[in-house]
Amino acid sequence: MRLAVLVHLFVKVAMSRLARIFEIVVYGDVVNLDSMKILSGTIGNAAIAREFENITNRLEEGRGIAEPLKDSSYFTPIVVNMIAIGEESGSLDEMLGEISAHYDFELEYAMNKLSEAIGPILTVGLAAVVGFFALAIFLPMWDLTKVVH
Repeated sequence: MRLAVLVHLFVKVAMSRLARIFEIVVYGDVVNLDSMKILSGTIGNAAIAREFENITNRLEEGRGIAEPLKDSSYFTPIVVNMIAIGEESGSLDEMLGEISAHYDFELEYAMNKLSEAIGPILTVGLAAVVGFFALAIFLPMWDLTKVVH
């Protein structure tokens, strides 16, 4: 999570995965404490998994899900607010589905921007490689012409 260039992309992937898995777990009527343990094991991100351990401890104290998420640095306000709304309205699984759809859309947009940015970089890199090989082939030929004269 410390890579500055890709941190936003990793957070979006993690939030989408988190919301989708959490939606499935909530839809299956798994108790919140058990669902946090499931999420920390399946999220695929060690930093966020550690946050879930802290959240599990706070859930054991009798707090809701949204309040511990608010104190975490990885969960965005939209995630926290939508989970709070879902908890209050009793439609947590629907809100988690909306969160997942939102982050899937943002992730697709970010990947398109990243691929558009990588195109020119790859073109310049390829030109440098081709130029290097061209010089590697032609420099010895030019040296041979000096020897002949």
